[in-house]
This record gives sequence, C-alpha cells and structure tokens, in this order.
Amino acid sequence: MNNKTIKILIVDDTPANISLLTEMLELKNYQVLAAGDGERAIKIAGHIKPDLILLDIMMPGMNGFETCQVLKSEEGTRHIPVVFISAKSEMEDMLMGFSVGGADYINKPFHEEEVYARIKSLIDVQQLNKQLMASEARLTKLVQENKEQAERLDKIVSHIGDGILQVDAQGNIEFVNPAVSELFDYTLEELEGMNFLQLLAEPFAGEYKKYLSGHTATGLIDEHDSSEERPLVSIIGRRKGGFQFPIDFSFVILPAQKQHYLIVIHDISVHKDKEEKLRTLSYVDPLTNLANRRRFDEFFLKEWLRSQRNQKSLAFIMIDIDNFKLFNDTYGHKQGDDCLKVIADSISSVIKRPGDMVARLGGEEFSVVLPDTTLDGVIKIAEQIRQSVAALNIPHYSSELGIVTISLGIAIHICTQCDNANQLYQQADQALYQAKQAGKNQYMVFEELN
Repeated sequence: MNNKTIKILIVDDTPANISLLTEMLELKNYQVLAAGDGERAIKIAGHIKPDLILLDIMMPGMNGFETCQVLKSEEGTRHIPVVFISAKSEMEDMLMGFSVGGADYINKPFHEEEVYARIKSLIDVQQLNKQLMASEARLTKLVQENKEQAERLDKIVSHIGDGILQVDAQGNIEFVNPAVSELFDYTLEELEGMNFLQLLAEPFAGEYKKYLSGHTATGLIDEHDSSEERPLVSIIGRRKGGFQFPIDFSFVILPAQKQHYLIVIHDISVHKDKEEKLRTLSYVDPLTNLANRRRFDEFFLKEWLRSQRNQKSLAFIMIDIDNFKLFNDTYGHKQGDDCLKVIADSISSVIKRPGDMVARLGGEEFSVVLPDTTLDGVIKIAEQIRQSVAALNIPHYSSELGIVTISLGIAIHICTQCDNANQLYQQADQALYQAKQAGKNQYMVFEELN
C-alpha cells in the first residue's frame, strides 16, 4: 500500500499539536490535512473524504465527541475511522469515545511508534473492508462470465480470508475456498458434498432450511430473481466438533440456469469479544463497582416481566443515605466517595442470592431487586441492610445520630398488583419519602402507607 495515497485529517485546536502530528505523519509520506475546530473538520471531511481522522476531544465550541457524532450521522463520512486524541485517559472518556463511533484512542503526549502502529492498523482494516466489499461485488459478476473469468475468480477467492461458498437449491456445497476449511475445521474433501446448514448452529440452520424449502417449493428462483438476497446478518456458526462462534453471513441468489447461492462468511469472534467487554464495562458504576442505572433499568424491567409471566412476587428496595449533602459539605467529596464505596460493599454483603441485584441509581441512591421474595423476607433484608450500614459507625457530626445512616423504601409486586414496572418503582420511592419524613434511619413499606 502506498502511503502517498492515504489522506489523514488532524483536528485539534492547538497549532503545536497539529504541527507535531503533521511532521510525524509526513515522515511516513501520508497526505495530511488539518482543522482547528469541529465545524471545519466536518466540512473538510465531507468534501475531501479522508481515509482517517485524528480528533482531539477537548476543543472549544463543538468538542470531539459531538464532532464524531455528526460525522457518523452523515452518509458520506460515517465509514471514515475516527481516532480520538486526548490528554485524558479515564475509562469513562474511552467508553464515551467508542459509544459515539470512535475506532481507537491515543493518549497525549504522543509516542511516535504507537501513533504509527495504530494508524497503520486502522488504515489496513479500512483498506481490507473496501477490498472485501469490492470482492463481493466482483464475485457476483464473475460467475456470469466465461472460463477465463472463472479462473480469475478462483485465484481471488483462494486468497480472501473470508469464507466463500457456492451451494445449490438444497444447500449442498458445490464450491468452497480454503478459508472455509480454516474457519470450520473441516478439510476441503469433507466439505465437498456437505450441506452448508451443517455449518450453522440452531436456530439459524432451521431458519435457512425453511428459506430454501420455501423457494424450492414455490419455484420463486429464476432469472428474474437474480437481485434477491438475504441481507448481511450476524448469526452463529458451528465448527467440526460442535464449537459455536459468531459470524457475519451474507446469502446471495446467483443468476443461473439452475438454482445457486453465493455465501460469504466472516469470523467476528474477536470483534464480539471486545464488544462484550465494553458492554460489561458500560453496565458497571465505576465508583462502587455495582450495577449502574442502565443495567438496573434493563434488569428491573426483565424481572418485572418475568414476575408477571410466572405469577411470582418481585420485591424492590430503594435506599438513600441520610443527610449525604451535609456529609459532603462537612468532610469533602473525597470522603463522600469513600463513604459511598463502603456503603455499597455493606449493602452487597447482605445480598446472598445470585439472582438478586444491588445497583447504584445515582448520587447517594441505591436499590436492591429481589425476585420471588415474600414481604416478610424483604423486610428482614431491609432491616439487615440498615443495621449493617449503621454498624459501620462512619462519623457524621452534621447528622442527628452522629453517624452515617440510611433510609429505605420497600415495595412488593405480587401477581397483578402493579400495572407496570414504573409503578412498583414509584411505590418504593413513596415509601422512601415516608421513611425520611418519619425521622430517617428506618424502612417503610408501601403497603403500610394506606
């Protein structure tokens, strides 16, 4: 690959940073463009279509995250890889960068070898993606051409890393490239005559079997259907021996005298592993390591629906640290954060069942979700939590008792008592309010309020 054809756009409001990066990149013969703010970067990217964008996060006006969101929302620039550059290295900033569409993250001060390696890796991936898209288009065209073109096709597909198969109307494999053998651990000899459905896990094998049967039975496949295709989807493949792994799967009908399909398979295991790690991080409160509000909302709704479906109870405790603003004002936010962490651990120590959840809702608010729990059971747990926190004896001289305490609101959904999950949430919130009004350092149960 010739670096002279690669265009890189640097976006930074600091001229010294632009000069430094420009000098580094020009040493590698890259074409370099520069913008001092997000608005100008968007205009340049839309007009020039660079191969890569290095984007500073902290800029006046439109910051890097906002700029990236605009770039990813526009058709002409959404496929351009964006690498964030920043002096900040907090995990929250990295997660934010990835959530708005960033492809990578480089910390300041710059290290030449790291910058070169990351840029080369992303450029290589970008070029490979373009090659893959071009190859798929070429393959559909080449199968309609003469023997000379077929030989050329054979050379191309033999060197592509993605699996390529041609199958008949029943799904029997007629041709595979070597990548299919590597992906699924079958020899080329074993793949000959196999049905491609054997390479898919359930329920996907069954779905494609029905798809093939429907087309074969109704005779829908003919020369008029040459443009029909099932879109690229992410499904589960199955290797020899039964090991399952995620794949991108493209299924195209080929124009021919007989019914034929072209299948392109791309292994996305590494991508899915990274995606799962990021998803897990996005569900954790970074201060307390408890489930965060996003994870709580998903879990709470899922458990409420489960309780409706199974006609089981669902208990919910909302917890608030008493006079916590005064604690922060008295001892400072560092002590406040330490207090939150200790109380989070204390609450978690009471909850024993793996199916229960402790979450931090935000600020000094916590929650406990207890599926299939009786009223007596949730009251017992709430009191244990209250006593556990009080036993910490965390000094709080601005509080009436001189130590940190908590108030708790309890609500329980049994069968059809609540119309929706939010109603149960509001009931616990009301109970918590009553506990505060009654003097704090206690629990109240919503049923007892009427």
